[in-house]
Amino acid sequence: MDDQNYRSSMNDDSYGGNNPSSGENSDFRTTPNYNNDFRDDEIPPLKPANWLWQSIVATILCCLPIGIVGIIYAARVDSLYYNRKYVEAEAFAKKAKTWTLVAVVLGVVYLIIWSVLLASGNMPGYLENIIENNASGYNF
Repeated sequence: MDDQNYRSSMNDDSYGGNNPSSGENSDFRTTPNYNNDFRDDEIPPLKPANWLWQSIVATILCCLPIGIVGIIYAARVDSLYYNRKYVEAEAFAKKAKTWTLVAVVLGVVYLIIWSVLLASGNMPGYLENIIENNASGYNF
């Protein structure tokens, strides 16, 4: 923008010279464009939650293999967002959330099953049965 246009736009009270109703700037968008072709002057959508710390906690405490998948998706969210790939960042955030919640649910189900086995008193018999059938020739 040259100096003369800059000064005239500074004196103009109509949105800095880009009044959308006056037709001065014909490519002005009133609705946000959520595709990957954002211009520099557009306001990007809010950054989606990446679920990274939740995925790490779910991996450590609940279900290791599924939690790792959640971490992989969560780690990509921020890089996609800052590279202006907003739609892909949102999709990866949803996948990270899904895998993290699946890991948590499986971890809770696993704890419930073990708690029921311990509370019912069937755990020692169950473990002895495993040892007898899978001892591979060793007698305990």
